[in-house]
Amino acid sequence: MRRTALMAFLAAAICVPAISANAAVTYNPTVATMINGVTQAELQPVVDELSGVTPAVIGGSPYTILTRGSSSGTPIDMAEQYVYEHLLTYGLDSVAYQNYPGKGTVQPGRNVIGQINGTTKANEIVVIGAHLDDQPWGEPRAPGADDNASGVSATLYLARSFADKTFERTIRFVFFGSEENAPWTSNAFGSGYYAAQAKAAGENIVAMISADALAWNGSNNGVVYMNTRTAKKDPGGGDHAIVTMWQQAVTTYSITGITPTLNASGVNLSDHGAFWKNGYPAVLLIEDDVSQVNPNWHTVNDKVSTFRWPFYVQVTKSLVAVAAHQAGII
Repeated sequence: MRRTALMAFLAAAICVPAISANAAVTYNPTVATMINGVTQAELQPVVDELSGVTPAVIGGSPYTILTRGSSSGTPIDMAEQYVYEHLLTYGLDSVAYQNYPGKGTVQPGRNVIGQINGTTKANEIVVIGAHLDDQPWGEPRAPGADDNASGVSATLYLARSFADKTFERTIRFVFFGSEENAPWTSNAFGSGYYAAQAKAAGENIVAMISADALAWNGSNNGVVYMNTRTAKKDPGGGDHAIVTMWQQAVTTYSITGITPTLNASGVNLSDHGAFWKNGYPAVLLIEDDVSQVNPNWHTVNDKVSTFRWPFYVQVTKSLVAVAAHQAGII
């Protein structure tokens, strides 16, 4: 998440009360099992390794990731390889790098994509995305634990737990590069490149959820947002439909400790913005970034030690629930 640019939008952001749940999400015991599997013990190893708390095993050897800055060279390459190798172990239908060319001061890089093929609606695609890069740029140490090792670890959990399940729709777990370089303004890198390529190929992405900064709960109020376009700029209500399903899922599976809230502000400052630009329904799942922005973002203090673990675990559970039902678990 781009903190500096975000601050300019906060005064104008309109937080809309949560939509009341209805019966559209039907309880599924397989989904419940995956939800119950979300624990701190499942999420913390990836966060620790991506933020440099403990060495990661990459290419068979230990390596400590001290930064994931998009221009860091070897460190960001190793972080991409780390995610790629994890996806390979899960038994997904495909795992691939997507090279993007970069533009101007933004260097070439790679998105990492894991896919589960759909069955009866395979041409309909659900994208669960998280950005892998971080800030501060130019520092030898940039942990990026909340922004966004938290989103990466949650998305890897989804890929791992979904891998042996069957879904109507195709699911892609996409780990984007160069989010901190504002890819939603360009078609040449990160999610901007991915979404533009999908549009050019005529792909039918029916829902995109960007998981970006999930573990800060400064005032301990449990508020977590899905940011969407305003109703007038949400063609067909696709963004808002994702939020409705998310809120229904939280109720259906009795996920407590969080308040799932719609924020229809139209703020595009993460990877979901690239999908809006290309005509796809998309939302940003994020901790409370309106009244209590995490002060550690983009600093050397964005460490796992600042996490509110019960909150992060419950937010991840909500992501599991909405993603499974968006994809049409069978």
